[in-house]
Amino acid sequence: MTALVLAACGGRAAPPASAPSNAPSAPSGGGQAPAASQPSAPAASKPATSAAAYRPTPLNPPVSLQVGVVSSSSDGGIFIAMDRGYFEEEGLQIETQQFQTGVDQIAPLGAGQLDVGTGAIAAGLYNAIGRGVPLRMVADKGSTPAPEWDFNALMVRKDLIDSGQVQDYKDLKGLTITTTAPGNSTEVDVAKALEKGGLTFADINFTHISFSDMITAFQNHAIDAAIVIEPYLSRIEKLGTAVRWKGTRDFYGNQQVAVVMYGPKLVEEQQDVARRWMIAYLRGVRDYNDAFGPKRQGREQVIQTLIKHTPIKDAATYEEIRPAGLDPDGKLDLASIRSDLAYYEQSGRVTQQIDLNQVIDTSFAEYAVQQLGPYQR
Repeated sequence: MTALVLAACGGRAAPPASAPSNAPSAPSGGGQAPAASQPSAPAASKPATSAAAYRPTPLNPPVSLQVGVVSSSSDGGIFIAMDRGYFEEEGLQIETQQFQTGVDQIAPLGAGQLDVGTGAIAAGLYNAIGRGVPLRMVADKGSTPAPEWDFNALMVRKDLIDSGQVQDYKDLKGLTITTTAPGNSTEVDVAKALEKGGLTFADINFTHISFSDMITAFQNHAIDAAIVIEPYLSRIEKLGTAVRWKGTRDFYGNQQVAVVMYGPKLVEEQQDVARRWMIAYLRGVRDYNDAFGPKRQGREQVIQTLIKHTPIKDAATYEEIRPAGLDPDGKLDLASIRSDLAYYEQSGRVTQQIDLNQVIDTSFAEYAVQQLGPYQR
């Protein structure tokens, strides 16, 4: 299956002439999947005017899917879709598996132990694809398009800020700075921040621990700074052990922090199931945007869903956080993905030449938007 990269930055690509007959339908109409497996949705020439108008016919028997999550607020679209029955309406039975990072999901995703992976874009994903493993980035699962959606930040221990030891990027020299894993988007964040101070990784002590362990590590002064995502960021700030020093937008801009990834089975064999998963997911993402965007619609219910599925159980914390940016159409920021890939190549994390056309496939998200219609902002 050929990726439709142009759509990742807002353009539209025509389906390749050699696309298999069971490939996802392109938004322009294209080929149709067999009627028996096609979701019951408006025809391509008459897309639904809203998600509320979408009425699927579920698969029978249902299909079970294993989905990797990191239980952050950026998983909100998945959790909302689960709790509101959107996956069930498609005939999908979802079982989530908890992982520390998206990096940890690459191997089981490639081996077919996971069907859907989620998390930070990692060098391991590119390396797996370079070895011929058919994995694909298919949709957004967390970006920083505006300050109010800047859910990713460099936190610094509060005593280092209060004492004046850390005032500028150059003051990061000599500090112990941690991320969840090597070779993912949080490492790129550290590299960008160091660069603004004229520093490199040789100037710091670079370590790796989980987001949840960062809470204790800041309390124990085991680390000086860390790239942290919500809702862990607000939890740490509320404890008073570290502060949100610089948001991702300060040292990077809009970063494609995390993505949805499909494994070989969905990429090669079960495109209809893959389309259905995406439709349900984007319905959840749109509810998330309704709750945390200007509408503030259904906010309390969405917060309860996040309390149920993430480690942060205080509703007040969710009122304080900067939520993850989740694009209601699942669009990816291609410029950010290219920038991060360039870092991985320059740092030696990725050694094979990578063609993003073999990595990104936006056709599933495009199909879902075709069925759901435009998001009503």
